[in-house]
Amino acid sequence: MHDYQKNTDEALFALLKDNDDRAFKILFDRYWDRLLETAYYKLNSQKDAEEVVQQIFLEIWNNRHATQLRFSFRTYISAALRYSVYAAVAQRKRENQVSISSLEEDHFVDDSTRELLSFNDVRGKLEILMGQLPEKCELVFRMSREQGKSVKEIASELGISSKTVEAHITKAIKVIKSGINQLWLF
Repeated sequence: MHDYQKNTDEALFALLKDNDDRAFKILFDRYWDRLLETAYYKLNSQKDAEEVVQQIFLEIWNNRHATQLRFSFRTYISAALRYSVYAAVAQRKRENQVSISSLEEDHFVDDSTRELLSFNDVRGKLEILMGQLPEKCELVFRMSREQGKSVKEIASELGISSKTVEAHITKAIKVIKSGINQLWLF
């Protein structure tokens, strides 16, 4: 018996092209939760997120013979999610256009309010990412970025080496960049 779990995504996709529904099920199981989580984050609606992800897998199955992977399956399905989310957002905007324009006409929401809400949203996400850092790493990063202290000042104040301070800052930047890339990837 063939162990499908050990196959790469690309090998499973090749089996899928040959109508292997077990390969499809493995790909579905590997990606469903990740795609659903990302779609939910972007759409802020469980129902819409489920519809988008279901549609992606339906299209993968229906177009399995014609689809050619130019890159990895992960790249393919990530792009499919990104475009599906964009389409869902565009559809939602079209449906809500009348109510949004009436709000703007009544001056309930102006550009500065939107910018503040957007800034606060990004700031909140940044705080969540920073909260995932180890305690000392977060402290060093905040001292560097929020208090404007130099590496030497931080090292002296905390009684650690400059290299350790630099390592903490580098780690914090990597974690935050990775988290931000995940936020904006889709």
